[in-house]
Amino acid sequence: MADGGFRVEISESLGRQLVAAAEAAGRPVSDYAADLIARGLDDWAEDLARYEEYRRSGEYLDAETVLAGFRAELARRFRDKHK
Repeated sequence: MADGGFRVEISESLGRQLVAAAEAAGRPVSDYAADLIARGLDDWAEDLARYEEYRRSGEYLDAETVLAGFRAELARRFRDKHK
C-alpha cells in the first residue's frame, strides 16, 4: 500500500467479535485490532526468545511452576487492590 499500511481480511464472525470488543473498549476498530496484533507479536517474540534460551541451555520451567508463579502474582494484585 502506498501509505505503508497493511490490510488483513478476516471472517464475518471474527469481524463481528472484533467490532463488539472495540466498541466495548470505546476504541476505533482499526486501532483496537492493531493493538491486538502488536500484543500478539510481542508475545511471539518473547516465546521465541524463551525457546532459543531452551535450545541453548536445555533448561526450562514446567507448566506447574509457571502457573504457581502466575497464581501468586494474581493473588498479590488482588490483595493490593482490596486493601
